[in-house]
Amino acid sequence: MRNLKIKKYTLHILSLAAANAEAFDLPKEKNAVICVADDLKNFSDYAFLKHILVMPFRDVEDKNESGAFQRAHARMIIRFLKKIGKDVTDLYVICSKGGSRSPAIAAAVLKMSGRSDKKVWQNPYYVPNILVYKRLCFESGLFFSALTVPIKRHINNRAFRKCKKNGGSELERWELLF
Repeated sequence: MRNLKIKKYTLHILSLAAANAEAFDLPKEKNAVICVADDLKNFSDYAFLKHILVMPFRDVEDKNESGAFQRAHARMIIRFLKKIGKDVTDLYVICSKGGSRSPAIAAAVLKMSGRSDKKVWQNPYYVPNILVYKRLCFESGLFFSALTVPIKRHINNRAFRKCKKNGGSELERWELLF
């Protein structure tokens, strides 16, 4: 794929536990959900949603580990984003704890829509999964230097250390990304 450009969604990063019916506060036609948690048996309650992609894979950063995020997963996400309708305004990205896989997908979606992914990498509550981020960006046609991802990881680590040192953060755990 050549530098895929997708629509700008309001992004919601959630844990599976936080993904209840009240979390989807817009009409179902306005919401789209990507759920990538390991154990998805509890997510079957959300069949009422019109646009949903449920795709389990493990939260590992070694591409050779069993159950790791593969190119096929990235292509499925990209196809899903291309096919959801123009009426969708909000994209919910959900993983088990809402801290690694879902922020990685959200950061890549921000980049695919031509926006900055800084808010994800600077939030100390997120530790985006590097494998997910790199594979999704690559499959969408976004290429960057070999230093880009280590720099983003450094920014993320620095934000976490600052938050820990100061005893908290001004950033929220479940931040909306516009």
